[in-house]
Amino acid sequence: MEVQQIRGATVKITYGSGIFLVDPFFAAKDEYPPLEAGPFPDKRWPTVNLPMSIEEIISGIDAIIVTHLHPDHLDEFAVKALPKDIPLFVQDETDATVIRQYGFEDVRILSYSGTKFGNITMYRIDGLHGHPETTQKYYDAGNLRETASGVVFEADNEKTFYLAGDTIWYEKVDEAIKKYRPEIIAVNGADAQFADSGSIIMGLDDILQVCKAAPEAKIIVTHLDAVPHALVDRKKVKDFVQKNDLVNQVIIPDDGEICNF
Repeated sequence: MEVQQIRGATVKITYGSGIFLVDPFFAAKDEYPPLEAGPFPDKRWPTVNLPMSIEEIISGIDAIIVTHLHPDHLDEFAVKALPKDIPLFVQDETDATVIRQYGFEDVRILSYSGTKFGNITMYRIDGLHGHPETTQKYYDAGNLRETASGVVFEADNEKTFYLAGDTIWYEKVDEAIKKYRPEIIAVNGADAQFADSGSIIMGLDDILQVCKAAPEAKIIVTHLDAVPHALVDRKKVKDFVQKNDLVNQVIIPDDGEICNF
């Protein structure tokens, strides 16, 4: 398998018989205005450009996975650029209804009990996109759902792969690690926050919890250096990894970099 970091949460995964594009976010640098409720209310976003052309990102893909409908996981530029007849997997019927309205013709729902694609089985895993008591008002203000999911991939002759998605560390992540025993785990680790929301995706302590829960797994830290409400960047993760003697376990790919397993 291969995991190519594109930008932010966007990754390209070669696994089993398929090539998947996850959470396509194609806007040019500084396309969107600052998030006024974020910690850096003057910072436009995305904060960096894509590392390659959209055509190169799309090239060869067999399917798309959209873990949830927040704009840094599917934006208007991706909707315009992506082929409308390609299989596109979502977390539930609510998201599927919206995706169909965008013109996508082959929208499929990921199941907790397993969804087949070629020789691959994908399992939906719940995420906790921040604690509702502190985050819900921000999602309501942006007319966004709080629901987000991850995916576990299984296939013969492949390492089990858990893409955790936009979640903080909580019991469902721990349960997924115990149940599926993934050998590769990708976590979104930028510790994004709003003014008083607390973390809405993993930060450094959450990454450490994942490492402890799966000491034999390789941990890929993604969703770094792209959004304006992140408190953790690659340098902070690298420093943390060094300090906690996790260099042999944690991988922090640059945009465009391919990790082979």
